[in-house]
Amino acid sequence: MYGSKSVPEIFQRKPEFSKPSQFKLKSWTDTIAGYQHEAKKLTTCILKNRKLLGRPYRWFVTIYIWDVMPPKDAAALWTKVCRNLRRQGIVALWVREPTKKNKVHYHLLVSSQQTEQQLLAAIEAAMPSRKAVGWHKSVDPVDDRWWLAFYITKAKIQGRYKGNVVPDKYFTKRLLFKPGTNLKKHGTIGKFWLKSTKAIWKEVQDKEKKIAEGLADERVRKLAKHVHELINGYYPLKTIERNFGYSAESPAVQDWIAALEAEESFTP
Repeated sequence: MYGSKSVPEIFQRKPEFSKPSQFKLKSWTDTIAGYQHEAKKLTTCILKNRKLLGRPYRWFVTIYIWDVMPPKDAAALWTKVCRNLRRQGIVALWVREPTKKNKVHYHLLVSSQQTEQQLLAAIEAAMPSRKAVGWHKSVDPVDDRWWLAFYITKAKIQGRYKGNVVPDKYFTKRLLFKPGTNLKKHGTIGKFWLKSTKAIWKEVQDKEKKIAEGLADERVRKLAKHVHELINGYYPLKTIERNFGYSAESPAVQDWIAALEAEESFTP
């Protein structure tokens, strides 16, 4: 067992939101803005990987460690747990979070198809004896809950907080590790990613670039607005703009623009 007084805090109580930089902030630990960027990237990869998988992830697991542990010991413990789970055929993404009590817990998205009983048995076998390290777990089926990707990473997303709609639902739950703890924020057990995160993110960036290039044409934006009005706002204008921006060079979109350009009211 470990004493909390002997272990310095591993999380930041008042992290900076941003820092002056000529580059986009991209660290899980330096600033809140950097964390948000990394969380958005990981969340997007989780959702894209789910599409590649062709089905929902199977299980959502949280493992809570009761003991306050030095970062080196926490990392060693989790490395051993992951190795044991992998040997039992578990395939999952894990995300590590600090708590305000200076402890750590882990969220896992399990993609392998074990039954609940098989998964419970695998976790019990992989984790240390509770006499050596205190811990408990929760295991829930995922079904089609896409929002779990945001919850696990604490990515920025609009939602309700104390009854009010806020732009950053998880801002009170988002804790940043202190730089230098050497505790990885996330990792995998087995072959979780069907493509590398680098490849997945490159596809996302290429798509966003294509949409931006398409919407640089004012005629495409006017077409999106025309369709938005035509359907009485059934779909958000931004959604329509993105769809037309991505397909801006297609014959269908260009022919539609050409047909509407004959109308004086459509001329940019």
